[in-house]
Amino acid sequence: MGVGLGLGVRGMKSITFNLEPLAVRQAQQREGTLAYCQDKDCTRSDVEHLAHKLHALRSIPTEAPAIAPPPTPLTASSFTFTLRSARAMGAASAGAVLGGVARIAPVPVSTAALMLQQKLAPEPAPPEACEYMDQYSVGDKNNPKTGCARFWELFHGVAISNDVTDRPGVVSKLLGPTGHYERLSFWTHFVGTFLFAIYALVRQILVRDDARLAGGLTSAAAWTIAAVFLSSSVYHATAPDLKFAMVTRVLDYAGIYAGITVTTTADIAVATRGFENVPYQTILDLPAAAIILIAFFIWRRGMTPGESTWMPHEITSQSKDGCLLSRGLFSFGHRDLAHIQMRQSTSLLLFANYFMSVPAAFAVLGGGVTRVVLALQISGFVTVTLGMAIDRLFQWPDGNLVEGSMTCLSCPSDGSPACGAVLNSHAVWHIVALLSAALTCISREYALSFG
Repeated sequence: MGVGLGLGVRGMKSITFNLEPLAVRQAQQREGTLAYCQDKDCTRSDVEHLAHKLHALRSIPTEAPAIAPPPTPLTASSFTFTLRSARAMGAASAGAVLGGVARIAPVPVSTAALMLQQKLAPEPAPPEACEYMDQYSVGDKNNPKTGCARFWELFHGVAISNDVTDRPGVVSKLLGPTGHYERLSFWTHFVGTFLFAIYALVRQILVRDDARLAGGLTSAAAWTIAAVFLSSSVYHATAPDLKFAMVTRVLDYAGIYAGITVTTTADIAVATRGFENVPYQTILDLPAAAIILIAFFIWRRGMTPGESTWMPHEITSQSKDGCLLSRGLFSFGHRDLAHIQMRQSTSLLLFANYFMSVPAAFAVLGGGVTRVVLALQISGFVTVTLGMAIDRLFQWPDGNLVEGSMTCLSCPSDGSPACGAVLNSHAVWHIVALLSAALTCISREYALSFG
């Protein structure tokens, strides 16, 4: 049934257009029949005798133009310029040239140009190939576990093997069938925990300078760094669970604030030979600031419902095969929302507090030693700042991985070696944090050797 559209114009009689409904016209266009319905009284029945002529065209994935008759065969000279350009510029450029020809050429040539353009265009990925499965969640939603059983389920899924057998979708090529987004973030800091624990233990056995205030704080700083990396590992092992992550994320940030406070206080003690002539207010500044920040974020967590901060994190660039996102770079997590800048900036400010003691270090340690110590401390600060920028600002190499490049940074569980992990931006930040902590430890040990 046609749809009447009346246009009233002053001084003129109304004009009525009789158009087929949109669904009917779209169906006619797909069948190639609308090209013959140029008269307003034309219906599909008028051109049913043309169905056999269109049989050969149904395999072409395009819609015939509404005003074009069926395509006519091209002669050898029809597209001399176009095909010569195609050989010179490649399929993509040839498609653009053919599109230009289709806009200006007569109807038969225009239709043939559109068909050739479609043949040169790359085939889009099948819809099912873009539907990646959820490989971030851990456990069976139909048989949920609680308490310690849930903790060990999360640990096994993140650190060792995440079973996603019954989940719909395609397995990520970056992770493999049993991989997990958080796996490398977990293992980098879990290994870092043991490295710094070994360093702290060896230091106390061999150096034996804990009797001095600066030496004792240096050993305490080593153990604190190990504890910070352990709390980070526990958080990433439980990150896929909303309720567990509410607690472990706060413990992670509390550990970071405590670790920065102890290590920076140790740096100041080393630079001033055990706080020699240092006012007590200067010594208490860092612990007081850290306690206030930890108390605030604990209070904020208690006052904010978990569901309001539990959000997805994903990269939305287009992959080379036409698929958006996924590829294993999808995660959920609690966000700081309006307080994210506060948390990041206060961490850097506590870390940078050491530089206020540089004049005292020059006076106590001397220019030669202080220059080396200061260079190491600056390197550590710049390194950790760069790591934060890589993770939060540049998000490298996540964008490259989504686009299908730099896949050498992945280690799928069905590959060799089979680890089911990928070096995402947060894992890069973890490695950078380990390097920064090592630089500050070297700085303290070097200063103590001249103390």
